[in-house]
Amino acid sequence: MSVWTEVGDRCWVRRYDEWDLNVGLVVGSEGALVIDTRATTEEASELLEHIRELTDQPVRWVVNTHAHFDHVNGNSVFTEATAYAHENTVAAAELTAETFSVAKVIDLGDRRVELLYLGNAHTDGDAVVVVPDVNVFFLGDLVEESQPPQYGDDSFPLEWPDTLERIIGTMPQGAIVVPGHGAVVDAAFATAQRDEIGQVANTISDLHHAGTSLEKALEHTDGWPWDPAGLQDAIKRAYAVLGPPRRPTIPLLGPS
Repeated sequence: MSVWTEVGDRCWVRRYDEWDLNVGLVVGSEGALVIDTRATTEEASELLEHIRELTDQPVRWVVNTHAHFDHVNGNSVFTEATAYAHENTVAAAELTAETFSVAKVIDLGDRRVELLYLGNAHTDGDAVVVVPDVNVFFLGDLVEESQPPQYGDDSFPLEWPDTLERIIGTMPQGAIVVPGHGAVVDAAFATAQRDEIGQVANTISDLHHAGTSLEKALEHTDGWPWDPAGLQDAIKRAYAVLGPPRRPTIPLLGPS
């Protein structure tokens, strides 16, 4: 059974069994802000009931960390809320929401919540949600704890490591990191996962540089931090960016 965990003053996380999804709740003097709304309107209605366990404040703001269904499909339940998401997320999910491109500050009355976009990664619209007065960072699926990061057909495997590195660079000492799925972690965990994501990018780049065909790269089993069966889309997406690999050249022999 899921329960709320307070990770900072009036800042909670609830980890749901469905999709192992983390939902965030931040309460200020002027209302409550929800981070991601679950996969269905039924699940979102349950979420709204669960919010009432903590506060009677109206939910005035919703933030979607990215466009995938398990994070956005409950938005319509929050009829009194203004939704926020990165402009690419709004386009991909066809959301009704207020957009931002790089940064946005939401005033909750006696505190603020900051939205940041630092580059392509899990998708082209991953929003980082920061509650600065308690140093809590909601990263959506930029980081996952309960399974490896998910590379879909809308991911950016070559850019993801640098984007995550930029995000980690904004974290003060003692920052609390809420992944999209799994247990709450810290900056050290995010850094270790950044290194693994970097290993994926480097392995793909090395294969391409060596002239390995896409077909052979998809069959490659060495050098991955995770089961390569879950990295097929990562390889395809990266090769699409890198283009056809050059054939390995054979050095010309000098005169005999």
